[in-house]
Amino acid sequence: MNNKFFKEGGFIKTKLSPDILKRLERYIKDKGASWNKQLAGNISRSCLLEDKNNFFFEKVLVPHINQYKKDFIPSLPLILTESCKFKLNKFWVNFQKKYEFNPIHNHSGVYSFVIWIKIPSSYKKECELPFIKNSNSPLPNTFQFINTNVVGKIMTADFNLEPSDEGTMLFFPAQLNHAVYPFYLSNKERISVSGNIALNPREII
Repeated sequence: MNNKFFKEGGFIKTKLSPDILKRLERYIKDKGASWNKQLAGNISRSCLLEDKNNFFFEKVLVPHINQYKKDFIPSLPLILTESCKFKLNKFWVNFQKKYEFNPIHNHSGVYSFVIWIKIPSSYKKECELPFIKNSNSPLPNTFQFINTNVVGKIMTADFNLEPSDEGTMLFFPAQLNHAVYPFYLSNKERISVSGNIALNPREII
């Protein structure tokens, strides 16, 4: 009798260095055009970013791509006949105010990431709100992955956000469904950076 297991892709969680975060903050300061209409977010403001000289892609994303391919099944399309190089396809910043949210969605490309730059509220404190306190599914100020297991049961991985999580990045397959729940106790903006990594057919390895 042989046991067989289904392999499922996961995600990588990383705390970025202060130097990398300072670079991202400069990118945010120099943000570009509005990107709201291309995103699922029910939020006030999203803007495109520019990765100058491919710094963030080369220093941070390429090592994560290589690590993901070592730890999990590569999330590559099966239609390719030759290996293409990866590229940072889209790169943006979200400015989220209280009560705003991102409904369940996924991204284009092969891999995606999210980085929390500013987290103005606390999950633990939000859970003390009367309408949340007695819930059996408290999810304020939470980022959530949503997937199904081999028998179709919905599985989630929840990241209950605290200010101490600033500078944390999650790296994951672009097609992995996820959602972002609102916060209620701060008038400041939650700032996050996201992007999609695609294959460039013009560059064959």
